[in-house]
Amino acid sequence: MDRNLESVKALSQCSEQCSQCGSCVSACDLLRDSGLNPGEISKQLLEGNDSSKLRDLIQRCDLCGFCTRDCPSALNAGLLFERARSFLVDQGRLPLDGFEPIFVDRDWNGFSLYRDTYKINYDDLKRDHYDTLFFPGCSLATYAPELTRAAHAWLQSQGMVLGFTDLCCGKPLASLGLENRKDQLQRYLLSKLQAAGASRIVTVCANCHSNLAGNLEGIEIVSLYRLLREAGVRVPGTQSLTVHDSCADRESGEFGADLRAILGENPVLEMEHSGRDTICCGSGGVVPLIDPDLCLSRSLRRVDEFDHSGASCMVTSCMACSRRLSPLAQKGEVRHCLELVFNLRIDYAQIAQNQKAMWQGEAGELNLNRLERAKVLTQEDGDVSPRVT
Repeated sequence: MDRNLESVKALSQCSEQCSQCGSCVSACDLLRDSGLNPGEISKQLLEGNDSSKLRDLIQRCDLCGFCTRDCPSALNAGLLFERARSFLVDQGRLPLDGFEPIFVDRDWNGFSLYRDTYKINYDDLKRDHYDTLFFPGCSLATYAPELTRAAHAWLQSQGMVLGFTDLCCGKPLASLGLENRKDQLQRYLLSKLQAAGASRIVTVCANCHSNLAGNLEGIEIVSLYRLLREAGVRVPGTQSLTVHDSCADRESGEFGADLRAILGENPVLEMEHSGRDTICCGSGGVVPLIDPDLCLSRSLRRVDEFDHSGASCMVTSCMACSRRLSPLAQKGEVRHCLELVFNLRIDYAQIAQNQKAMWQGEAGELNLNRLERAKVLTQEDGDVSPRVT
């Protein structure tokens, strides 16, 4: 189905099916402050409402789905707001200036530029033919090369004929409302898998997992955490831990269950919001690029729950979450699960410094120029993936 028609259909269904019970409004500060529910928002969009208030509301949703987790009409606000963005983009009513760093279907984007700037190279892991593709996701591959390589080595030790990619799943594009470009990127990925003879992808990120599942015909999607759990891998020790569940894992709970099993004998002290009731770390929905202050307030809310949990360490399966929350933690530390599994530490403060430095001085000038000249990975003349120089 054409993505524009799909967006219109989704908005129409929400407008018709929303019972306006108010349960989502009471669960979300953004909706409560606006005085609107998803049904009313959908109706206004379809009627051509182009107010800045409505656009701001749609862009500031973190797409987490928390507000409609118990919706009596089974609506999913996260998916709805993603469709709303797509609807506005298709109509030219939602500007995309300034979002070029997360145009992940281009050879040069914020992730590939970071890797090039700091000489992070995975060419030695890439091969033409394989049955399983390791898909670490853009955040882990970019900001945690040590963990990425450790995970790759473990998978190889399990006897897999393993390929590697540092491609993105396309979630940032979908979050911007660029559904068609996300689809094109995934078709590009599928063509690579088919050429390699692959039948399986191993994911690390719940967003990658949910975004790819069902969209790559003939390809099995399995999480690294499931494989670690089934292999009997357990984190040693008895440290008190708490788990920050990914929003993308809200419905299935697969990542959260496997992560908790991997934590072994370490006691898990749950935060106020966990499992299907988890709340966003602040990074969702590309809100950090739209409203940094709102992003920070959401992050601090999560860190406050961590502080009150009694745990000494918050563990997450998502690199974007750990990178967002780690600098804010005061009474404990935030770590990616793979840091505990492979006994490696990520220097989150250094990552933050690197991110600033890559846009400054001579390096910054070069990276901005590359961003302006970026080419689409899925163009017909073949793979234009950048090579680290």
